[in-house]
Amino acid sequence: MELLERTHIGELAQHIGQVIRIRGRVDTIRDQGKIIFIMVRDRSGIVQTVAWFGDEEVFKTAKTLTAESVIDITGEVKEAKQVACGYEIGIKTLNIDSLAQTPLPIAIEAEHTDNVTALDKRLDSRWIDLRSKKNQLMMDVATTMGASFRQYCVDNGCVEINAPRVISAASESGANVFEVKYFDRKAYLAQSPQFHKQMGIASDLERVFNMGPVFRAEKSFTTRHLTEYTSFDVELGYIDSFKDVCKYEQEMIKTMLTNVKAKYGDKVKEVFGIDIKVPEGDFPYLTVAEAKEKLAQAGIESKDTGDFSPEEERAMGEIMEKETGCEFVFVIDYPHARRAFYHMKNAENPKLALGYDLFWKGIEITTGAQREHRLEELKKNATERGMELDGQLKDYLEYFEYGCPPHGGFAIGTERVLMKMLGFGSILETTYLPNTPNRLGKLLSKIAVEKKK
Repeated sequence: MELLERTHIGELAQHIGQVIRIRGRVDTIRDQGKIIFIMVRDRSGIVQTVAWFGDEEVFKTAKTLTAESVIDITGEVKEAKQVACGYEIGIKTLNIDSLAQTPLPIAIEAEHTDNVTALDKRLDSRWIDLRSKKNQLMMDVATTMGASFRQYCVDNGCVEINAPRVISAASESGANVFEVKYFDRKAYLAQSPQFHKQMGIASDLERVFNMGPVFRAEKSFTTRHLTEYTSFDVELGYIDSFKDVCKYEQEMIKTMLTNVKAKYGDKVKEVFGIDIKVPEGDFPYLTVAEAKEKLAQAGIESKDTGDFSPEEERAMGEIMEKETGCEFVFVIDYPHARRAFYHMKNAENPKLALGYDLFWKGIEITTGAQREHRLEELKKNATERGMELDGQLKDYLEYFEYGCPPHGGFAIGTERVLMKMLGFGSILETTYLPNTPNRLGKLLSKIAVEKKK
């Protein structure tokens, strides 16, 4: 007999009275003795299917089913007023593609964000954890977010690049890099595509973007840090000010939020209890000094004049949203000494950098800046930091030897954006398979960590 084409569960309302074929996973089973109700789900929805005692072959197979098994059903879509959706499927054939073992290592829909041990257990079984309603929707939203960023860049004259992830020199100053063996020499996992974005500007691509993994060898055990995360990077040539970069990012984010709200706003409200807000007008600007003053007035202690603690970030977000009605704020005028050496200095006050951080709902999601494109000034900046011009920087500096337009750009941590958009408690929850100092796919045991030392 010729197999029917698969019909997605979300399309069944169009097929009442017809015999169709669905394929999906067993959500729940209710065995009533002579009748078995099997709830089946796929990516598009969930439906009740029914096996009767009179059909011996189907009934016998149904008796062996376990939750989360993968099955292949043909049956008639029938009206059923007792079911919420108004229809169900009377099973004619039932085949088991894959029988799930029992019990499951985790309860799929259980709450877990307030329990670190429970979260670790869920992440160790991430392929099962991702089956939950929240995580399925999270992955859909992430897809639309990435597609929106990409399309905005394409529509605004950007060229997509795929910067190398194994590089010959650290892409940021500092020691927080993963060293790897590259044949007979040392290499590093890229902390950023920054240098190669700037190469794109020097190559006359004028505007470039890159979405991909970056690596940070930082032993940070927080709800906002990963050793490997996905960065969306943009670099824009022929700018007049770093605020041109701010404006570009602002409109890109507003477009993304508009698209996510249009496609998934109702589902996000239903599943997460969150209204996705699309900002109107421009995001407000705040200098570091102004931010510190506002925090001091609010009684928030500061231990660092050139950066913000998580507590300060949260408080600043609340203060600015109350004052402006906007969830976003650009913080500017950071000390140049605290920023990357390739950030351009403010000509009127060289102690300050021409750059910014963008905060959303009390967390930094972006660092951006106008870059120093003048070779001699770039060399001066590097020398001030004690960096050797003939060492690891040599290849980078060559990009500026033959003329490079004024330019600037930014990098967005996509998992952080997703975390704040959907109200998750940890960035580990918005990462497909998170890596942290004590996790490589699965939680590293203390014995394994000790052996590596």
